[in-house]
Amino acid sequence: LNPDIKHLEARRHQSTAQRGAGEALFPAAPVVTLRHVSDTLGKNAGRREYEAEIGVPLWLPGQGTATIKAADTLSARIDADIVVRRLAIASEVRTALWSAALAERRTQLVRQRLKIARQLEADTARTTQAGETSEADLQLARAEALAIAVDLREEELALADAKLTFRTLTGMTPPKAVPEPAISEPPLDRHPLIVAARLGVQTAQAQRKLVDISSRDYPEVGLATRRERDVRGESFGTIVGMSVRIPFSVDAVNGPKRAEATIEVVKAEAEQSSAVRTVESDIRQARSSLQAANDRLLISRDRAAAQKARLLHIEKARKSGEIGLVELVRAQAAVFEADLARTTIEIQLGAARARLNQTLGAAP
Repeated sequence: LNPDIKHLEARRHQSTAQRGAGEALFPAAPVVTLRHVSDTLGKNAGRREYEAEIGVPLWLPGQGTATIKAADTLSARIDADIVVRRLAIASEVRTALWSAALAERRTQLVRQRLKIARQLEADTARTTQAGETSEADLQLARAEALAIAVDLREEELALADAKLTFRTLTGMTPPKAVPEPAISEPPLDRHPLIVAARLGVQTAQAQRKLVDISSRDYPEVGLATRRERDVRGESFGTIVGMSVRIPFSVDAVNGPKRAEATIEVVKAEAEQSSAVRTVESDIRQARSSLQAANDRLLISRDRAAAQKARLLHIEKARKSGEIGLVELVRAQAAVFEADLARTTIEIQLGAARARLNQTLGAAP
């Protein structure tokens, strides 16, 4: 759905047209010149001349081949740019997919927490009616359930926004986020960004060579025929002639063109060097982020297990009347926060794996 890709695909016609021009027999269209001379406004002796000439432009040496080469490199560069643009869009889609997955998982956890809070509120209401707990405990349980209900509404709105973002990018509902498989690192010179940058250099060099060859206008060969008579009553004579037009090169005209072509080559070479550094840096950062996510996940799982074990002890102590409702609510909140942190890191781990594949140049 991306308009940039549509634009790049349309540019393919530009390279196709340029290649067709290079394969043509003549670099430009032939020119026909017609001329008529008479002395009607002068002596009116019957002098007449009728002349027709056709001029055919010719390729400069190597110009046609250079035009085809420039067209081919431009076509390859456009194809590489399409791959790069699709990869950039894939990054956006990957981010949107894992954002939606995180929002959905958070919503599920808050919904589960609300269910537990409402159950606690109902249990507290029964024990309050039986005189086993105070009215303050009931209000505490009720306030906790209401606060979680507000949190759930916010998470549901965030989930709707995440799904809308994915739909805007792709035109479809986000599928289930499945961790991407680990892939082997391909050779750096095959990375789409570097391939596109390398083809950019080749395109600029081919264009500079074409500019160097096209240092003057096309030479032209002409063939003319003329029929003429001097006075009325004479027979017309026929003359056939040939002409050659050879333009000269002028530095005042070619200098700026060559300078501009050279600038494009220098710019493309700088972009190629920058692309190599960027890809190498992105891969290192992605690997580091993936390793950090793995480490954090192990810690978060231990933390969540410890908080759940603590909650079990507190629930037993609560049933025996050893602690109050406040401690139980706090323990439940701690378990929720630990579960939320663990789930967040699990989603971040999937996103980190996707980001590594992205930096390696692999489409999802």
